[in-house]
Amino acid sequence: MATYESARTKAFTHATTTTVTGVPLDVSDTHPLRQIGQVPIQSCVCVTDPCPCDDCPILWVNESAVSSRTATGRHNTAGDEIYDFAVDADASVVVESFRRVRASDTAALHSSAAPSSPPPFVVRPRPNAGRSAGKGRPCQGGESPVFRADPGCNDIEITESGATYCFAESSEHYCIYALC
Repeated sequence: MATYESARTKAFTHATTTTVTGVPLDVSDTHPLRQIGQVPIQSCVCVTDPCPCDDCPILWVNESAVSSRTATGRHNTAGDEIYDFAVDADASVVVESFRRVRASDTAALHSSAAPSSPPPFVVRPRPNAGRSAGKGRPCQGGESPVFRADPGCNDIEITESGATYCFAESSEHYCIYALC
């Protein structure tokens, strides 16, 4: 039987953390980020199994910001287990990503000016993701008509090369991946 304490702890954890889905990576203790307490996670946005995580950015999260790690039962194409990490919602995360540029454009990379275009791949929780419109009903308000995820499931926004996609998941693991 569930207790008040366990229900309250679960609710508090859900309210103060965000879920990062990915594969924990091994790294040498001599790596500079590892030396300051950071751990690398190969982020994953899974739509099919096995999950092709290879093109997703690597996230470096402070080890103390990870409150739990739960196996999802899914695997990436290399056969590694994928986990859901409960990460402190206010934690700073270093995103390590790479982008291809023309050799002729490398001179612009050395300028101190801010890049003129958005990063090629950004994954973040959807704005107002905690406000669920209910199972099987579209979002309310001025948002896109993409369905909201069930409570406790993935509800994220993916921006890739300027296009923004919504990824919503149900508790039965039905997924909606659409242009927002």
